Amino acid sequence: MNTVYTLDPHYAHLLPFVKEIAVRFHDDATTIHASRNTLKVFKRATGNIVVKSFKVPNIINQVAYSFFRTSKAERSYIHSQQLLQLGIATPRPIAFVEQRRWGLFKQSYYICEHIEYDFEIRAVLNDAAFSDREQIFKAFATFSYQLHEAGVYHVDYSPGNVLINKEGNTYSFNIVDVNRMKFISFTDELRMKNLSRFSASVEDTTRIARYYAHEAGLDPTWATQKLLFYHHKHQAYRQNKRQLKKLS
Repeated sequence: MNTVYTLDPHYAHLLPFVKEIAVRFHDDATTIHASRNTLKVFKRATGNIVVKSFKVPNIINQVAYSFFRTSKAERSYIHSQQLLQLGIATPRPIAFVEQRRWGLFKQSYYICEHIEYDFEIRAVLNDAAFSDREQIFKAFATFSYQLHEAGVYHVDYSPGNVLINKEGNTYSFNIVDVNRMKFISFTDELRMKNLSRFSASVEDTTRIARYYAHEAGLDPTWATQKLLFYHHKHQAYRQNKRQLKKLS
């Protein structure tokens, strides 16, 4: 297996760990997510780090990642750098590692700093009694507007990928899972489409739409109608996907 890596020079002290990540990943560490991809937190003397191991792609994507497309790990690394340059908070990237066998892409890892956070926005959406809910939604709308104004279209902008810290009476946001991302000029339509995964109810959809409309100078009625439309469309897509999985 041939291993190649890119390491931020600031983290040169982690070079031995990065070079051996394919072996180190199986060491005893705290698993924080295990599904298609696996995330683990490793304790280091200089601070905790997160390693994301991406699932080995099918043969078609192995060919694509070998010759035509950048890997998810590389995109995570590059996009994180771009976000930080734009002033958007995300865990600081450390390195990405790719493994190939006989020239064909097989495995990749993304390594970044571990950040502490108080809760995901998922918790706010799922609990109508969550403390300071209105203020959080207002802050989230402001953050989303700033994200869009910076030209950041996070394809996986969803409840589990927005991390929140409370600092006194204010809230700050970090975004994660950034491998699928575009840097574009937004239309008003795209703004609403990008927000469509966050609403769990008509009431919350309306709140988010109206707070965002206030930030962006949009008509609140139009924004609400559009966000509801895209939210229902996304929910229908998810439902159809679940039905297809049951039939397969």
